[in-house]
Amino acid sequence: MSAPGATRARRGRRAAETPSRLKRTLVAIGTVILVITPISWILLHEPQSDQADASIPYVTRDDDTYITASNEPVVQTSDTPSTSTPTPRVTPTKPTRTPSATPTPGDDPTRTPSSRPTTVPTDGPGDQTSTPPVEPTRGGDSHSTTPTPVPSKPPTTQPPTDDGSMSADEQQLFSLIDDARVQNGCAPLGRDSDLTGGARNEAGDRADSGDVSSTEQSKASAGGDDMSAQAAFDRLKNNSSGTVLNCGLRELGVGRDTARYRTCGGLLNLFCSYHTRVAWVADFR
Repeated sequence: MSAPGATRARRGRRAAETPSRLKRTLVAIGTVILVITPISWILLHEPQSDQADASIPYVTRDDDTYITASNEPVVQTSDTPSTSTPTPRVTPTKPTRTPSATPTPGDDPTRTPSSRPTTVPTDGPGDQTSTPPVEPTRGGDSHSTTPTPVPSKPPTTQPPTDDGSMSADEQQLFSLIDDARVQNGCAPLGRDSDLTGGARNEAGDRADSGDVSSTEQSKASAGGDDMSAQAAFDRLKNNSSGTVLNCGLRELGVGRDTARYRTCGGLLNLFCSYHTRVAWVADFR
């Protein structure tokens, strides 16, 4: 028989070992929980590999805020397990909107898009410019047609200035009359060949008849033996100044003509002499 002291010692060791066993048990249970918890969380959050309906989209989680729907169909598997190595699935990204041409009313969306060029949108909203369509040339000619130059109208040539068709003596009287009119404030006179021709014919008649002096509203005449242009101007200015200096008359034709005549005197008119009568006509208009 063991002594009473030994029995108490054994009981004390058993009592000491009981808390120690309990502590080890709790530590083992806690360790198992710590190991199983992350494994269970991973298994619960791992995507299922079972068969799924390809028409039902599944949702993946990209981050803690946004959830993006994926329309990628699940590949249908057969009953027999495949021996091929599974391909890792690519996580779908956010779909990007692609600009497309505005559909034309009445178009069927299921129809195959035509080959007609459409307007491609530019990067910015303010740069939406479209190239104008180029009309095809007739006959398949790709070369551009050069416009035919339209000939310009030739410059209109003004008719030659009428010189009045005057002789040197007639031109001298014309200049004397024109200068006097300009000094009196009138505009320079124009020349007219028709007026000159009429004045010259009238001067011939007056030289023949001897009636060399007359004044009308637009015409004046003077004459005498061997009368020069200066003498005719002085006579016209003195006798017909109202016509010569009339600023309302704008054109002038001067005519000059001569005629020879004879004068006789003395006893029985035996002594005769010949003279030249000059007639001047200024015809205004």
